[in-house]
Amino acid sequence: MKRPVKQKYGGQSPWVPRLAGKLALVGLILALMLAGVGLTGLLVWKQMGQWSFFQLTAIGIDGCARTTKKEILGLSGVDVHSNLLALSAGKIRARVESHDWVESALVRRDWPNRLQIVVRERRPVALLSLPGGLHYLDRQGVPFALAQPPEDLDFPVITGLSALPGEQGWQGEQRLGLSRSLNLIRLAGRGGVILPAQGISEINLGGDGKMTLFLVSRPFPIHLGDGREIGRDYNRLVQVLSRLYRERIFVETAAIHMDYQPNQVLVVRAGG
Repeated sequence: MKRPVKQKYGGQSPWVPRLAGKLALVGLILALMLAGVGLTGLLVWKQMGQWSFFQLTAIGIDGCARTTKKEILGLSGVDVHSNLLALSAGKIRARVESHDWVESALVRRDWPNRLQIVVRERRPVALLSLPGGLHYLDRQGVPFALAQPPEDLDFPVITGLSALPGEQGWQGEQRLGLSRSLNLIRLAGRGGVILPAQGISEINLGGDGKMTLFLVSRPFPIHLGDGREIGRDYNRLVQVLSRLYRERIFVETAAIHMDYQPNQVLVVRAGG
């Protein structure tokens, strides 16, 4: 007796297209459900953003010294009618940091109805003299605000640069000269008695890249050279000034050439 012959079909099994269609339908239903949940959540979020429960009752502002709380509040764009849930901390921070004196800002929500803004202000270390006036300079060498009386002007003044930096900053000798000037001010700011930062009146950057220092107590030129070894030059200058004070000839000094010879310093006395 002959066995029945099983029929063979070429291509896919007939149930594969039906399964794929069912999976596509299930995927479409899930996508619609997720979209519905997302839309519902967005509507609920927007509705909560209008609830009086999240309306600000207090705005704390800390860290102001050069700035005022009124200025920071105005820049933040928020008030007691704002809704804490609807606020963008990133946008508030960006607006506050647009102030010349603000280096960074921290914006923190204190649920359910308080906002805290903490500013970190820039700290000037010098004044930069330019044709447009004096600019405060921070420790990174960035001019950030125009200095105008009666503001504090008790900082060393850096002269010799002709204009504010371009988009790429100062270049070449100007950049190096500014960096070395700031290093000199930093060294002087460590608390030394002979040459403190408060004792520096001016640092002039020459077109040849050489630095000339002037003191507050007696503004004769102190030629530092190119300032490539500014740490060594500072220490040597402290030793020279200490000797001039000790020997009581500082008042007779007309100039100091720290770059006279590789290992020699020339002190010029008035009338000499």
